Amino acid sequence: MTEKAKKIHIELKGGESGITSFAGLWPAVELFRKSGLPDVIDSAVGARSSRGYRDSDHILSLILLHLSGGSAADHLSFLKEKLSFGKLGISVPSPSALRKWLKEFHNGEEDGKRGMGKAFIPEENGHLKGLGTVLSRLFAFAAAHSPREHITLDQDATFIETEENGANWNYKGQKSYQALNTYCPEYDLVAGSRYGDGNVPPGWKQQEELERILESLPDEVKGVSLRSDSAGYQTDLLTWCTEGKHGRFGYIPVGISCPVGEEFKKAVRAVPEEDWKPLDRKGRDGKQEGNAAVLEWAEIVYVPTNLGRKKHGRDYRFLAVRERWDGRLPSEKERQGDGTTEPEAEAEAVSSPGDQLYFTEAIRHLEEEVPGVKKLHLLELKGRIYKTFGIVTNIEDGADGADGADGGIFGYKKGEPMDGEKIIRWQRKRSGKAEEIHHILKEELGGGHVPSKRFGANAAWWTIAVLALNLHNLMKRHLLPEEYGKSRPKSIRFLLYTMVGKIVTHGRRTVLKIWTGDRGGTLFASVMKRLELLQSMPD
Repeated sequence: MTEKAKKIHIELKGGESGITSFAGLWPAVELFRKSGLPDVIDSAVGARSSRGYRDSDHILSLILLHLSGGSAADHLSFLKEKLSFGKLGISVPSPSALRKWLKEFHNGEEDGKRGMGKAFIPEENGHLKGLGTVLSRLFAFAAAHSPREHITLDQDATFIETEENGANWNYKGQKSYQALNTYCPEYDLVAGSRYGDGNVPPGWKQQEELERILESLPDEVKGVSLRSDSAGYQTDLLTWCTEGKHGRFGYIPVGISCPVGEEFKKAVRAVPEEDWKPLDRKGRDGKQEGNAAVLEWAEIVYVPTNLGRKKHGRDYRFLAVRERWDGRLPSEKERQGDGTTEPEAEAEAVSSPGDQLYFTEAIRHLEEEVPGVKKLHLLELKGRIYKTFGIVTNIEDGADGADGADGGIFGYKKGEPMDGEKIIRWQRKRSGKAEEIHHILKEELGGGHVPSKRFGANAAWWTIAVLALNLHNLMKRHLLPEEYGKSRPKSIRFLLYTMVGKIVTHGRRTVLKIWTGDRGGTLFASVMKRLELLQSMPD
């Protein structure tokens, strides 16, 4: 016989319980305040009306919405009920109030200049520029607590797909907006993000965006390096960085993916077989592949007409990477990238690239018939077929720090000399992390949502999602134990943000009660202890 279910008695009570199911978000609130953001927001943004919620109320509410898993303005009502932070001084606006506030970020005078067939990004109004100031303030807070003289900036663009009427079509045939993120791996923060229409080329005015980011960096930063995908392969950008035209930072070391055209392939074919050096001996499954290297590299003799050799200063160096092709087609994820492959990517096997393939003709046929194969840049070399990739750099071999060749600024040991292999490994680190940042912003936070037909409102929503990610990453760096260093928002949401607390008022005293025996309670206590030791941002 089955055991009879125990009868559960339900007791309904009037009034409010004071219980919050998002008590674990409170450290984020305290970090938001400790970083000095409320005052900066209220002075720099200025989008609020004469009455009602402050700019800092709107932005904190949206940050908490993103961190808690909400992804639309309508979710604010649910957040307000579940958060129950009103007694703790947190004002959450209504969805209608938020939408009205977001409209203030739109520069309607620029609308007529947008459209298909032309690259244009609307001029930011003062409110939207103020959000950029807020991002810079949080970056400065991180730099003040962990000063670094040299940092890396990774620039990479991503599409934000939407069905909103205000969006334009991108080159993939999708209606979308687009964000160009500038990410700093040393601080695990996005230093800035430029919002644009989907029809704007990913690398459009990339140098201008880099200059804007450089002007916003705190005084602690004395030097920067730049990494980018092939969208950054631009004569003006490379020349500007290499000739040290920025007044404050001067020469900027770069590692940028370059197009693999026929002339580049010709230079790769000219490399003697003995000049190829091993880069990796592991196959796609991570297992050792014997003595033959799966990935190899070589410096090639390649002088494109737009980047000629100079009589004075550094020359551009071109490095080629070849990878033995196993006959697999690129997965959908790889087709959407810039040609670099992820070890875990799944793909469909077509055939063995051995002698049975009629090399050149087979490659031509595959490129014509199979989507995405062109991005592999297949090349026959000495009876084998390779995927081929290229990198342009202005970093010289050697250990002279004055020449930007000291490995210490690229993540190696201080004074360790740089060479082609180290440059390639340093440059290739950007790809996987850039895709991770895009995924988190669009899928784990609410950045993938487009709340309005107004360009400026959507740009503000996206920028606040970036701010939420930065605050989350600052929590990981300064407040959470080391083992949570790689945790994404969805993991911390499960482990900490969604723990239960009870808000109790005794006379004039308000208390947020947390039980250490509950899930997340011990972690919460540890976070709050570290928070007390973290110094506030000086005025």
